[in-house]
Amino acid sequence: MKFNKILTALFFGIFLMMAQDTFAQKKTKSVEPLYWINPLNFVYSELNAPKRMKMPKVVLPDADGDGVADQFDKEPKTPAGAPVDSHGVSRDTDGDGVPDYKDKQLITPTECQPVDVNGVGKCPEPECCKNMTAAPVGCSMGNVPSVVFKKGSVQLSSEAMGLLASTADRLKNNPTCKLFVTGYAQSTKASQQLSWDRVNAVINYLVEKQGIAAERLINKYGQGDGDVNTVDFSATAENTSGPNTVPAPHPNLRKN
Repeated sequence: MKFNKILTALFFGIFLMMAQDTFAQKKTKSVEPLYWINPLNFVYSELNAPKRMKMPKVVLPDADGDGVADQFDKEPKTPAGAPVDSHGVSRDTDGDGVPDYKDKQLITPTECQPVDVNGVGKCPEPECCKNMTAAPVGCSMGNVPSVVFKKGSVQLSSEAMGLLASTADRLKNNPTCKLFVTGYAQSTKASQQLSWDRVNAVINYLVEKQGIAAERLINKYGQGDGDVNTVDFSATAENTSGPNTVPAPHPNLRKN
């Protein structure tokens, strides 16, 4: 009997201690056990979104200004304005071995290769080009590479912008020259409007982005003797006259 009383008293004492501990926990704010916290959480959060670390601005030298840092540039002395690939190497669109900024025939068919030092293939001159005359005396720009558009598009590609930057430099170095900007079209209204859109995209880029005076560019859209996806250039003397802006033939069909 005495032993039972001792057990009862002991059990009752333990019960009171547990109840007192539970009541104390309710009065205080509970804290997450520290063994659940990863000690590297702070480091990871700072690496992902630095708030306390002051990171120095990364400056990677690019000596030739082609947009590819010197440490990754496989062609560290690319001429200004020359289009390059992600490795800093001058683009060669037709793979003829002559970089685009030197190539006077930007897209030479494989069957016309090998090419000469100017990138011009060995195929016979097309009939449409035999009637083209050289630039008059007083303008020494020579041949100017054409701009090629994707089918149905009026957006200038990065390669096209590089070619236009090079063309603008040549215009600035030849103040006695003007340029015919020639687009081609089929007989449909949509094709005529697309030609107008593309010629104007080229003229606007040269004027607004490259600082060429509008009066030095002559609009010749809708011609019928060339590739409809190409805008050609031909140099002419400064006394040649022609419009740089003409009304859209079918404005309801304009490309945005």
